Amino acid sequence: MLVHLVDVSDSSGRSDVVNDFEVIRGELESFGAHLEDKPMIMVASKIDVANKDKLAKLKRYAKSKGLELYPISAVTGKGVEELNYAMADRVEALRAAELQAAG
Repeated sequence: MLVHLVDVSDSSGRSDVVNDFEVIRGELESFGAHLEDKPMIMVASKIDVANKDKLAKLKRYAKSKGLELYPISAVTGKGVEELNYAMADRVEALRAAELQAAG
C-alpha cells in the first residue's frame, strides 16, 4: 500500500497539487515495478494552514479518481487518528486477501 502525502499549505510553494500528484504517479509508473498499481491512500497535510482552493481541488480530484483522501494536521492532530485507523484497516484487508489467494 502507498500513502501519498500532499502539502496543501500556502507555504509549500507549489501551486497545482493535482499536477504534482500526477507527476509523482507518472514517476511511479516509469519506475517499472508496478508501483502505480498498488492500493493508495491520499493524505492532505498541513490543513491547519491550508490553502482552501488547493484542498478543495484535491478533494474533487480524489473523488473523481476513487481515491480515499484524509486531510490531516500534525500540529493540531486533526485527522491523524482517522488516517491511522484507515491505514491499519487497509493493511489488514490486503493481508486477508493475500492469505485467501494463497490458500
